Amino acid sequence: MKYNVAFIGHLIELKYRLLYITLSGLLSFVVSYLYSLELFYFLARPLINLNIKEFEYSLIYTDITEAFFTYLNISLYLAFFTMILISVHHIILFLIPGLFKGEILFLKKLKYLVYLICILSIIVAYYFMLPFIWYFFLSNDTSTSVSSITIHFEGKINEYVFLVIRLFLSIIFVFTAPIILFLFLRTRVISLNTIIKQRPFAFIFIFILGALLSPPDIISQVFIAVPLCFSYEFIIFIFIMNF
Repeated sequence: MKYNVAFIGHLIELKYRLLYITLSGLLSFVVSYLYSLELFYFLARPLINLNIKEFEYSLIYTDITEAFFTYLNISLYLAFFTMILISVHHIILFLIPGLFKGEILFLKKLKYLVYLICILSIIVAYYFMLPFIWYFFLSNDTSTSVSSITIHFEGKINEYVFLVIRLFLSIIFVFTAPIILFLFLRTRVISLNTIIKQRPFAFIFIFILGALLSPPDIISQVFIAVPLCFSYEFIIFIFIMNF
């Protein structure tokens, strides 16, 4: 009976934690949608702040519902991101009662590290990656005129937002992938000899993954794949030296 009562207690706790996560996501969605125009301006600032002569900064939409769903998607992305961060917090709190002190301390450090990585990823993507990518492509703009036809770039707002969000997620993955690999090695899910022997296949997979996660250009792929390859080697070096 004691085990049944404890099990039901865990289910009740899990139910409340799932409720908190859901409510936080809904609240984040509502607040984000109320400030969706400001959030869109925040995402567009790396493009606005570029200093490129003879280039018209404009974003358009070609469907009557496109602007509405773009703002809606921004709110959904932010709500989903908020739910992930809060889920990490509640999962750790749910596991703490059954762990040793050393394991609790490790999980708390891991939680703060995840939060720090998310913040650093957003800063790197927003202040370095986005301006570099926009400047590289737009400074080599091929706008021209052929007879009476003018050829110039006019970006769509939904494609722009999707590209920015995709880049944010790619940078976050670049920062979190080494931690995941470290946890797999530390918990012996994967052995050190395995990742050393499978290094060539891992690098091929990393570049394929970089092509899938990055915007459709070789520069973004290199920016994602090369740091992952270095972090792969760095994790191997740490385990050879310390474990």
